[in-house]
Amino acid sequence: MFGQRKDDFQDWNRAFVQMIMAKGFMTGQDVYRGVKEICNAYQAHKNFPKIDTNSPEVMAEMIDIFMEKANLALEPIQLQINKTQEEMKAVSDNPGYTQFYVMAPTFENEAIAKLQRNYGEPELEWLKLVAGHLVDSEDKVETQNNLINLCRDGGNNTQKKKLNVTEADKAMTMFIEDGYLMKVRATKKGYKMAIGPRFMVEMEGWLKDTYGDDIWQCGSCDRVGMVGTQCTKKGCETKFHLYCVDRGNKDPKCTRCKTVLKLEGVASKRQ
Repeated sequence: MFGQRKDDFQDWNRAFVQMIMAKGFMTGQDVYRGVKEICNAYQAHKNFPKIDTNSPEVMAEMIDIFMEKANLALEPIQLQINKTQEEMKAVSDNPGYTQFYVMAPTFENEAIAKLQRNYGEPELEWLKLVAGHLVDSEDKVETQNNLINLCRDGGNNTQKKKLNVTEADKAMTMFIEDGYLMKVRATKKGYKMAIGPRFMVEMEGWLKDTYGDDIWQCGSCDRVGMVGTQCTKKGCETKFHLYCVDRGNKDPKCTRCKTVLKLEGVASKRQ
């Protein structure tokens, strides 16, 4: 399968790829449960390693092994499984940032083509309007109503069709479910909307090409970012995803100049 020798890519590897491919977008918890089910299903196979599927450490190692095998197999068809995290905590009192696995094309044009296959032109145009609005906003979040009302700016598509408010509301629900948009806690009683982790992975090339310096690359993982913290040393100013540096360390440091990063207060910025 996918150009590999039969003995290099086993049924359990295929099951892992099919699981991610069927969803396109999964939380770390869902992947963990799915891999555990796959391992339990193939435990009796003579070539499957004898492992303790109740051990979180063992299961984390198996996920890494499955990921490595899967991405080698997917490379010839220009797909990759990417691991990422939410830039802002959807639930503010979470101890960490929710992890996600995304099946994404490796080229920008393919990523856009994938969206075009899955959604209508007016819906996709509205999503791009939303993304642009969020990139330009100071806090990278906006109220649901304000984003829905961007449908009035649509119509620049081959169908010359604008979504109405009801259609934009339905599109928002769809894009939240699919991981392209996400809700983040803004107050004790309410949420605002932000770009979702799936959009950040699949549309990384489009974001860089379209918005240039308004989109930065993390000094730790090198992936694009919108929300994070910035090194305060003059002349450095490297930016980081919070999830890359906020790992419970007392004094996280800039990877470039080794200055201690401040994750709270005025030095912790949304860029």
